[in-house]
Amino acid sequence: MPTTDPFHALVLMNAVFASAAWSLAKPSWSAALSLGVVSILWLFFNAPIEGPVLYVVDADRGLTESDFLTVAGVILAAVTIARVRRIQQSSIES
Repeated sequence: MPTTDPFHALVLMNAVFASAAWSLAKPSWSAALSLGVVSILWLFFNAPIEGPVLYVVDADRGLTESDFLTVAGVILAAVTIARVRRIQQSSIES
């Protein structure tokens, strides 16, 4: 895993929260893409501020509290895509 200092990890975490807010406030393809990308990046760069290990996979790997931010971000990106598609279909039918 790449190592970063806590500042850059916090900046990336704020990018996840900002993208999530954008996806909730104004669903669009670009909001969903942004949220998906920063959520996946968060999984690889969260090491300096991740919490305790909740599930141990092996001696070097495990599921931590901060890994759930990735799961939540990807799910919200999928929901945003579904909302955008529903909005587009309703505008076509009108």
